[in-house]
Amino acid sequence: MIKSMTGYGRVEAICDGRNIVVEAKSVNHRFLEISLRTPAALYPLEMEYKKKIGERFKRG
Repeated sequence: MIKSMTGYGRVEAICDGRNIVVEAKSVNHRFLEISLRTPAALYPLEMEYKKKIGERFKRG
């Protein structure tokens, strides 16, 4: 679990022939802000992804 006020991480993987990149950035803010860049085909799932990410990370 990230405990620092600031930090950055990046991981790349190939899954089913697709390149997947995940970047996480933590800055000194009181609130959790999650932004995603996904292919258009995944737009309908973005809210579900944000909810699941928000369950794992806490801010402020």
